[in-house]
Amino acid sequence: MAQLLDSKDVVEFKELLMANTIQIDTMYQLLIQKGLFTEVEFLKKMKEVQMDYQGGRH
Repeated sequence: MAQLLDSKDVVEFKELLMANTIQIDTMYQLLIQKGLFTEVEFLKKMKEVQMDYQGGRH
């Protein structure tokens, strides 16, 4: 049975998206700073993953 949500518990999509974006950007910056990969490597891999998603492989 569906349950009504308390308006205090509802997070707007924009807030959720912003929080997620900040978290991902923070991890991206830390991993590059620590030398786990370069920005060029990251962008190359990101394009590969994007193509996989667009091709329906995820």
